[in-house]
Amino acid sequence: MAIKYEFVWWERLYELCFMLYEKIINSGFRPDVIVGVARGGWIPARILSDLFFTRETANVKVDLYRGIYARDIEPRVSQKLPKDKQWNAPLLVDDISDTGDSLVIALNHLKNRGYKNPRTACLHMKPWTKLIPDYYIINTEAWVVYPWELKEFTYNLSAKLTGEGKTPIEVEAYLFKVGVPIHYAQLFLKQWLQRNIESKSHMSSQSKAKKSK
Repeated sequence: MAIKYEFVWWERLYELCFMLYEKIINSGFRPDVIVGVARGGWIPARILSDLFFTRETANVKVDLYRGIYARDIEPRVSQKLPKDKQWNAPLLVDDISDTGDSLVIALNHLKNRGYKNPRTACLHMKPWTKLIPDYYIINTEAWVVYPWELKEFTYNLSAKLTGEGKTPIEVEAYLFKVGVPIHYAQLFLKQWLQRNIESKSHMSSQSKAKKSK
């Protein structure tokens, strides 16, 4: 089955964050710190910190994805919460709960730090996730693309399509077809192709250097 992509642009992103904020305040929960799950949760967490009018923010980085079609086998927390803070109502924020792995690991990290009742919030959730957030806005099966990852998305999809034998013209057409604006598609594809050429040239030089030894 063909993958369906859903692009979330900046205005829509703010609208989703505002809807999430309304859902949280209507539940009666008032966070005293907003914890963003890096990297996808950074911007939603920052917007929510403004909406809740709180300066208390923190970061947890979970290394999980390596691209659109690849994953790290052993997810891990590489940036942790400070040990000297005492928060009573942390809100853990990510962009999406896909498999739920990153949220589960980040949530366990908060609990291991002694926070007993953290809440979780995401803009999107996949129906197969391991962890249903306490607060979310959209349940979707689509591959959601946020504005802060558009270039990474374009690079990874270009690599996949090129690996399947597509020409640069075909790759550009497909990028535009699925929803990447044409200017970005053209520029990012051009940069990816140049980067690919330079990478192959570097690998070839290294190979020749090893043979000459």
